[in-house]
Amino acid sequence: MKKYSLEVTRKNGEIRTVAVYLDEETAELLERAGDEKLLNAYLLEEYKASRRERRERFWTHSLEEDMENSLDFEDKHIEQEFSIEELESEELQGAIERLTPRQREILRLLYIEGKSQKEISELFHVTQAAINNALQRIYRSLKRFLQEE
Repeated sequence: MKKYSLEVTRKNGEIRTVAVYLDEETAELLERAGDEKLLNAYLLEEYKASRRERRERFWTHSLEEDMENSLDFEDKHIEQEFSIEELESEELQGAIERLTPRQREILRLLYIEGKSQKEISELFHVTQAAINNALQRIYRSLKRFLQEE
């Protein structure tokens, strides 16, 4: 594998340098072409495909895979948005059970294991912003589920 550095502009306007890896054969073909624009366009598409794949893998990761990796979904308590009394309520437990396994795991890591959003993002190989966004979706879902009951 050959490593390339690529500058990308994020949606927020931030410019970052990222690493993109190409197999030796592809790297050699692109370098032999001698077209810097072509190389950069290819690297950018590889980077985008890699990000899409990581996002998809994160959100479609199955419960069976999590269980194979010994992840425990039995601890379903959260502390930040609800009082201690509400933690004991069947309604809250029901709302948490309606979340996806991935969402429940994020809550467990955050509130039971005390991991930071940064640590969770490293475990799932996503950005900290992705975990923050996931938590916002989780809180909105919990609120909606509790209002339905």
